Amino acid sequence: MEKQKLSLGDSSGETSEVKRSVCTEEKFVWPWVGLVANIQTEVDKTGRRVGRSGSTLRDELIQKGFNPTRVQPIWNFKGHSGFALVEFTKDIKGFENAMNFERSYKSDGHGKKDWEKGVHLRDDKPYGWVCREDDYNRSGIVGKNVKKKRDLKSVSQLQEEEERKMVQLVENMSQSIEMKMISKQELEHKVDETSRVLQSVEFHNYQLNQTYKQEVEKMQTNLHDLYQQIIIGHEKSMSDLETEREKLENRARQICIDEAEMEKSRLEIEMNQKAMLEQNEANMEAMKLAEKHQKEKEKLHEKIMEMEAKLNETQELELEIEKLKGSSNVMKHMADGDVDVELMEKMAKTQMELEAREAALYDKIKSVTQKERMANDEFQEARKEMIQFWNENEDLVSGEKIRVKRMGQLDTKPFVVAVKKKLRGGSRAKAELKAMELCSFWEGQVGDVHWYPFKVDESDGIAKIVVDNKDEKLIKLKDAYGEELYKEVVRAKREIVEYNPSGGYVVSELWNFEKNRKATMEEVTDVMLKIRKTVVAMKNKRKRR
Repeated sequence: MEKQKLSLGDSSGETSEVKRSVCTEEKFVWPWVGLVANIQTEVDKTGRRVGRSGSTLRDELIQKGFNPTRVQPIWNFKGHSGFALVEFTKDIKGFENAMNFERSYKSDGHGKKDWEKGVHLRDDKPYGWVCREDDYNRSGIVGKNVKKKRDLKSVSQLQEEEERKMVQLVENMSQSIEMKMISKQELEHKVDETSRVLQSVEFHNYQLNQTYKQEVEKMQTNLHDLYQQIIIGHEKSMSDLETEREKLENRARQICIDEAEMEKSRLEIEMNQKAMLEQNEANMEAMKLAEKHQKEKEKLHEKIMEMEAKLNETQELELEIEKLKGSSNVMKHMADGDVDVELMEKMAKTQMELEAREAALYDKIKSVTQKERMANDEFQEARKEMIQFWNENEDLVSGEKIRVKRMGQLDTKPFVVAVKKKLRGGSRAKAELKAMELCSFWEGQVGDVHWYPFKVDESDGIAKIVVDNKDEKLIKLKDAYGEELYKEVVRAKREIVEYNPSGGYVVSELWNFEKNRKATMEEVTDVMLKIRKTVVAMKNKRKRR
């Protein structure tokens, strides 16, 4: 919606016409409507008068450049009355088309004054003019149709109404922006609180990890001491048995003459050998137990190394839980040995505590994520409203650095330059026509979602999207029309891929043309507040007059 000031037309004739309308407070029928009179009719077989259809008249007026939205013939009880209403759009462009429509008929001697003088009685050409107050108050079927769903308004009244609407729109948008900014600040505060909670949990997890490592080291020390005690006991037992064996052998040598004594000694020696065998078996069992503890120790060490590697790959909370599970499994394997029951109970309690903290933390993160998604949806909706405001008020924002950019739309200038350079010596009209055809073709190519002239380049260790130099379409375009046209097509396709890869059509975006990037909501808000201040100042100045 354009702002309706005195710039209702570009030509000097239009400007003088509008100034005269404003000065005399001439009232027009609103929405703009023209009246065509003296339409030739004839009597059909039924006795009713018929004439040219509204669509036929509309097409003729469109060809003349007046662009009406609808042409409605006026019918009475006899049939076609010879009159027709020509409706135009409600904006400034519609007013310009209506005035051009009236001037066309007036310059040809078929205006309203010519009709009122009775000139139409001498020819069969149609007469036309824009409906004003006298047409609105006309009696009969023509006046009745002109009044239908229409009103009388001056240009200045329409200007004031549009300015009031504009001020109200800016005020509403400003209030909406302020509310959204407050909501954003609240969300940021909640995110900060969540970050502090996460830091506290992370520190607590670190402390638990350190405690766990200390307990594991203590358990390894206890296993090593047990192993040493078993070896020392084995060596002492072997030494005692060896000493006893030597004593028995000496005694056997001393009593070898006494057969009875010898038999007794033999029995004692056998008993001693049997005891040594039993002791050896006991020592073997002790060695097996020591080896078992050593293997458990090695497995535990491997488990610790594995868990330390996982610590760098997964989230801290999940690692802590896996560590506790691993520790529980190690304890289960060692259930037949000497196990610190207090340590196992402590590890189980720690695991339960971590699981509870994990569930609470996930719930909090889920809640914050949902609120952040809702805030993002609200910001996207506000951005769409901003784009609509910019499109409808181009005259207000034309001088600002923040304007609407149609992402993926091709610029026709490089096409015209490239075609003229290629068709040297040809006519300008032919070159421009060829450029428009070429631009239309490449608009279709850019919007084709199946054409993707890019590839992923990881030559420097960082994955990035680059143009595929082997793409046949781009190669042919570059060879035929040069580097500048090639760059323009690549730019438009990049924007389509970035902003609407699935749809492939042009989308509007608020753009900072000074910094050549997407405009932030803060920048857009600053421009809105600036516009609001300007509009309010204009309104106050008009009231003082």
